[in-house]
Amino acid sequence: MGPRAGAGGEEIDELLRDRLLIMVNDQSAIDVLPYLPARRGGLVLTGSAAPARCREIRNALPEAVAVMDYGSHTRRVATPDAPFGLKSEQGWRDLDLSGLDEILNGQRVNGASYAVTPTCFIPADEAGGAPVLSAVTAQANRLRRADTVVLLPCSWRWLRRSSVSLLAEQVRACRHPVALIMQADGDPLERGQVAEGLRQLCRSCPRLVLWRTDLAAFDAMAHGALGAAVGGSAVLRHGVAPRPDNGGGGHKAYPVVLVRRLLRYHRVATLQDWFAHIAPWICDCPVCRGAALTRFTDRKADTIAALQHSVCELYSLHEELDATLVGDERIGWWRQQLADAWEYHRLLAAQTGTEVSYPKVLQAWRRQSPMALPRAQEQPGHDRSGPS
Repeated sequence: MGPRAGAGGEEIDELLRDRLLIMVNDQSAIDVLPYLPARRGGLVLTGSAAPARCREIRNALPEAVAVMDYGSHTRRVATPDAPFGLKSEQGWRDLDLSGLDEILNGQRVNGASYAVTPTCFIPADEAGGAPVLSAVTAQANRLRRADTVVLLPCSWRWLRRSSVSLLAEQVRACRHPVALIMQADGDPLERGQVAEGLRQLCRSCPRLVLWRTDLAAFDAMAHGALGAAVGGSAVLRHGVAPRPDNGGGGHKAYPVVLVRRLLRYHRVATLQDWFAHIAPWICDCPVCRGAALTRFTDRKADTIAALQHSVCELYSLHEELDATLVGDERIGWWRQQLADAWEYHRLLAAQTGTEVSYPKVLQAWRRQSPMALPRAQEQPGHDRSGPS
């Protein structure tokens, strides 16, 4: 089957524009599906059964937007000779151009609305990542396709002042839309210079999508990002270091919910501590219907309901963003959300008599927005060239 444009014959940029995707594993997709808005919603599927789940969704809901992330970036570090790869039943497979095209076609055959490259992890510039980044762009630019998003799973260090201009050059040099993953131990936006660098990147690269993220999706789209994919679980809300054997022991998930008033995800146990002696905050989303946010337990049904609540709150916020005009109006709307969150943190502290810290990332987002990055030819003495 040959490459197609987006679902319904749309151009891929229009399919991505202002769209908020929810990234979930193949087992959680059905739980989330009823809460996705048709116009600006969609799914990113992970896990070994993602292709089969994508086919099921496409058969049941032909107009739904669903794509796949094979997670190659969690398994291998990319090299200039092998920037793309995939784990198969036969083991690891490095992908040349024809192999890459075959994998992308396979995603579309399985019903994906567009194809996503299985890019391996791109290390920091100072760790030899620049030739790797160039190789990703150069090989992707050789694809004769109009239905593909190029995944750039990068170390958070690429967003620092010393490297972000080079990253922007490569994003702009790519002939496909680019989906950026920021990898870090913990929240990458709590690292120095990253929040500012991401804003500059979004302002400088009009075909950028923020992938595998959290509420940074809204800051990114307010500053010009084409769209975003927010993780349905903590491990899907930022990049992780490659682990070839998918190692790590299992653990029982604890319920986490998005508290929209605070623009934060919180463990339910934390909310229960805060509201131990006063009436808890309630939620009017389609899942909660006026129930308390403290009610969730670690039972499977509650874990699913907590995920569904968070998805509803994300799309409620996104509906407001989508109603604004791109540019100053959208940035102004986002700044008002941040100001409101500041006041709710103060209110919560006063109501509960406890210390409620205001997160570093929200403080960073309240700062003045930086200008877009200059292009390479505008920088004196710049001698780094993009891919041929």
